[in-house]
Amino acid sequence: MLRRVAIVSAFAAALAMPLLGGCGIRGPLTMPKVPPEPTPPTVSDPGLGRADAAPATPAVQPAPAPAAPTTR
Repeated sequence: MLRRVAIVSAFAAALAMPLLGGCGIRGPLTMPKVPPEPTPPTVSDPGLGRADAAPATPAVQPAPAPAAPTTR
């Protein structure tokens, strides 16, 4: 029985070799192009890295506190 398993396994491996040969990269191996340098910002730096910098005021006002529950 072991001999039959070995023969079938060898036959299956021999059939699989051409199929597995198509795996992988084909053609010349090339490195990707270097991306362009980042563009400088269009808005000036607000100076948040300074010690005396103040954060900008929020554009959205916080929601008011919910009303107190009423009793009936």
